Amino acid sequence: MKIHSITPLLILLFATNFLFGQSISGKVVESSGTPAGFATVTLHQAKDSSLVKGAVTGEDGAFEIQQVKPGQYFVKVSLIGSGELSIPVFEVGENNKSLETLQLPAASKELAQVTIVSRRPPVEVKADKTVLNVEGTVNSTGLNALELLRKAPGVTVDNNDNVNVKGKSGVLIMIDGRLTPLDGKDMAALLKSTQAADIANIEIISNPSAKYDAAGNAGIINIRLKKNKAFGTNGNAGVEFIYGESAKAGMNLSLNNRGKAYNVFGSYNNHYGDWYNTNDLYREQSGFLFDQKSIQIGSSRWNSARVGADWFINSKHTVGVLLNGSYNDGGWNANSSASISNLTTREKVDSLLVAQNTEDPTRKNINANLNYRFQDTSGNSLNIDLDYGVFRNSSRTYQPNYYKSPDNAEVFSQAIVRMYVPTDVDIMTAKIDYERRLLGGVFGTGIKIANVETDNVFEQSIVMGDRDSLDRNASNAFVYKERTSAAYVNYNRMFGKKLNVQTGLRLENTDYMGDLTAYNPANAKPKVENNYTKLFPSAAVTYTFTDKIGLNTTYSRRIDRPSYQNLNPFVNRLDELTYEQGNAFLRPQFTNSFEISPTYGGYPVITFGYSKTKDVFTQVIFKSTTDTLATYITNENLADQRNMTLTLNAPTPITKWWDGFVSLTGMHSKFSAQFENAFNIDEVSFYSMSFYGEQNIKLPMGFGMQLSGWYNSPAYWGTLRTHAQGALDLGFQKKIWDDKGEVRLRFGDILRTAGWSGENTFTPGLRMVAKGTWESNTVTLNFSYRFGSSDVKSARQRKTGLEDEKNRVKSGK
Repeated sequence: MKIHSITPLLILLFATNFLFGQSISGKVVESSGTPAGFATVTLHQAKDSSLVKGAVTGEDGAFEIQQVKPGQYFVKVSLIGSGELSIPVFEVGENNKSLETLQLPAASKELAQVTIVSRRPPVEVKADKTVLNVEGTVNSTGLNALELLRKAPGVTVDNNDNVNVKGKSGVLIMIDGRLTPLDGKDMAALLKSTQAADIANIEIISNPSAKYDAAGNAGIINIRLKKNKAFGTNGNAGVEFIYGESAKAGMNLSLNNRGKAYNVFGSYNNHYGDWYNTNDLYREQSGFLFDQKSIQIGSSRWNSARVGADWFINSKHTVGVLLNGSYNDGGWNANSSASISNLTTREKVDSLLVAQNTEDPTRKNINANLNYRFQDTSGNSLNIDLDYGVFRNSSRTYQPNYYKSPDNAEVFSQAIVRMYVPTDVDIMTAKIDYERRLLGGVFGTGIKIANVETDNVFEQSIVMGDRDSLDRNASNAFVYKERTSAAYVNYNRMFGKKLNVQTGLRLENTDYMGDLTAYNPANAKPKVENNYTKLFPSAAVTYTFTDKIGLNTTYSRRIDRPSYQNLNPFVNRLDELTYEQGNAFLRPQFTNSFEISPTYGGYPVITFGYSKTKDVFTQVIFKSTTDTLATYITNENLADQRNMTLTLNAPTPITKWWDGFVSLTGMHSKFSAQFENAFNIDEVSFYSMSFYGEQNIKLPMGFGMQLSGWYNSPAYWGTLRTHAQGALDLGFQKKIWDDKGEVRLRFGDILRTAGWSGENTFTPGLRMVAKGTWESNTVTLNFSYRFGSSDVKSARQRKTGLEDEKNRVKSGK
């Protein structure tokens, strides 16, 4: 593959002369001599003890306070779990000041008698992101990550489990800063298998900086898993039981051993159970009426493990390794029955199409990461990640289709097929990020190279009696290779006390090839190849008018590339007349996004956003060109889409024992479409809104109650005009055993209103009305227990290089 060279730019990025301003620096250690990470350091005037500036130490205990005027000062240091320290007055002249190591005293024994009670708000709205806090919320009990996303402000999940943010598709989903190469039904399988018990919070980043991959036209959703933050050996164990249509259960166990020079950690999670879904499709097509009803059961047999270690070589150098993987062999079964009538005599059923779909899949994934990090007290940092990820998915499907008499007694004809679909995905990435102080600000730059190869096979056999015959006309193989090379620069600086500016530019070159090999040479398709280089600017400006009132603006240009499986032109059938198919000719979509937020106390209460996306790709319903009675779903590029959004976020404190949060997003969207050899959609304009609210009430005897709900107004999922939907959850919680144990009870979708419905009226000659449900009405009982050391010390947070790539691999229905 021929790749455009970006070497000259990289040389330019790293050949910069750096200048430094006046500063006070030092290092803080605890009484044991261990670096005191995340300690608070404050600088005070000697003459009146007034506060001048503050800082927080890094993981290595280092800190730096910049732009200090000459004079006399003293420093105070504090850290939860340790005593406070105040050092004598010292003089700052015309040169930088380096303090000797500051050692905190041991905590007073009286501190053991003090109980500190704190709880994060359910939603935190910051200048650059919105955070949905999951850990400690009772109404997250028993939910999985996909269900939690339905609750997230501005986020909607459609009938095919695709995630949208503020009306835009193409969301980049990361787990602990690592993108997962999954999409569509496979991403849904991963999210459904990730339980709320393992999640700390969910970050929604609308306009990421140039440091992030440019992928994801709707921005980034980062799911942060819980981390262990204590010295010594400690851990957490939990179990939960869920009942809806059937019983389900799961457990999790995490262990951590942290010393002065190392941190070793591991975790194991599983979830077993069957989840029920229903789909009803009513179609009028080619003079016939099809009324199809289906019940689908997805079996979760999910097991995942994670193990890693960090070595703190000294206060500046850290090396880490991380290995994680998952295995799921849960099956998927669907039973459907479609009554078929002539439109002229629609009350009379002429025949039935009765179909079964039994899939026996296996999904395996393992990822390895090697990380090196350097950070000093002058603001210099270097982070290197090397990653290798392997995904091995395969499925064997048996699908009998029977055309029967209206009374289901006589078989008119039958079509029985077997399908074998193995998919191999290999991803290798290398990423370097570098930061240092420059001209009173922070300059960052970095490079990333990602290689992806996917090997896919689709073999369909016709079953006749006890014999299977390979259908060469329907069978093929598809190989896809892609290399993406990227480089970026980013600069952030505060001008005076009121203006903060961050600007960045990212360059990405993508070279890809898709080759479809048909088993029947007569069905051969041309190889799809492309090479393109694009620039992705980003900027953020914050201005503070007064101590309370400010204004925050952000801009970014993003790209969203099709998932590897959506480029794969294979067919996935619900029955003989209803299926979905990939599209090898999908183009990437590009989005320019702008947001402006008046702030109060640094909190953006109202946010106005505008975005324009070119070549939007979305799911579209088509009539089959080979069978006039068949309908299929595929992804196609639309002409463009324009969105305007207005978001209101507000905490609702009522009393000391009752608080909450509400988020309301209104949207005006316009889109049009031009489908080659199909049909066009003139400009469509519509309004929609989404709402999320949560109320927390403290009850007597240490009990807590939480009431939360979400609502989505009518909108569009692709070309499906949807109706309103929403849900209300009720939960209770109680801490026991000296607050080390916690019991939670949750009642999900208590009004049974979470089901979806909609209508497609765009496709010429096709009218479709669809509706469906998932197992949202459940009762969940959860118990968790913390054990071991409680000597708090923050665990190292880091991202790996498997970011954009992992998000584009599918993993299950």
